[in-house]
Amino acid sequence: MAYTKSFKLQIMASDHMVYEGDAVMVSLPTTEGSIGILADHSNIIMAVVPGEITYEPVSGEQSGRQTVVVSEGLVKVENGEVMILIDTAERPEEIDEARAKRAAERAREELKRTNSNRDVAKASAELSRAMSRIKAATNKHRL
Repeated sequence: MAYTKSFKLQIMASDHMVYEGDAVMVSLPTTEGSIGILADHSNIIMAVVPGEITYEPVSGEQSGRQTVVVSEGLVKVENGEVMILIDTAERPEEIDEARAKRAAERAREELKRTNSNRDVAKASAELSRAMSRIKAATNKHRL
């Protein structure tokens, strides 16, 4: 389906601007599940969880659907503008698949060893991020 109406989108990692411009859609993983945002979406603030953000810029350097693997953060939709603030963001072509697999293995080992709820939550988030990175790195080879 072709979307025609656009909105202002900002995707910011803690150390760099991922994207700033007009977009026709964005989908992202949240604590409530994956959500899609189009123009005129209602105002929200939600937590973002590790996974993939997919967005479609209107034009410019980036064309077509874009994917970014992200860690945790927040999304705010207000007055027709979308701002996504995340700790880390990587494009699939930037991911070192072997390193991501090692990180996933370390997180699995940590999950086996840990007892506290806080440590389990941290290791689970690290495992989720590593698995998202592996998936994106694997899919980049298929494009």
